[in-house]
Amino acid sequence: MSRSRLEIEAWRDAVLAVSGRLDDAVGGPSEKIDAPENRRRTYYAAVSRHDLSPTLRLFDFPDPNITGASRTRTTVPLQGLVLLNDEFLVESARSLSARLRSESNDDEGRIQRAYALLFGRPATERERRIGLAYLGASEPGSAAAGDLDRWERYAQALLGTNEFTFID
Repeated sequence: MSRSRLEIEAWRDAVLAVSGRLDDAVGGPSEKIDAPENRRRTYYAAVSRHDLSPTLRLFDFPDPNITGASRTRTTVPLQGLVLLNDEFLVESARSLSARLRSESNDDEGRIQRAYALLFGRPATERERRIGLAYLGASEPGSAAAGDLDRWERYAQALLGTNEFTFID
């Protein structure tokens, strides 16, 4: 099978699941996918034929007004910017970081847990060393009140990796 990127629905659900934010309740009303409080599976997202969500449009969701045999697959710079700046990803990184901190008492254990959750495998020795070096480095200057701490930035970087976003 050729390598392919997860469709927006599966990717969004995976981000919610690993960060511990997924509301897996069955049934109920649909909600706007871009609403910050929406933690339901993407299957339950409201899709407007006249005003398609920018997030869905950016990640190649098909036009709901026409039928098609397959989706187009694009990779554009805006997708990368979403991984860095979108409120959904930032909150998911915070939640993933909090989950890892609650499940392990040391950085090495947290790194191993992160790799198990996100990639279904243990971290390699090289990945472990890089993670520990990053997490152990001193912060340059003073951080603003709304900034992510090191663990939250590390979690956000892992959520944005190709290994998490693509299927091999």
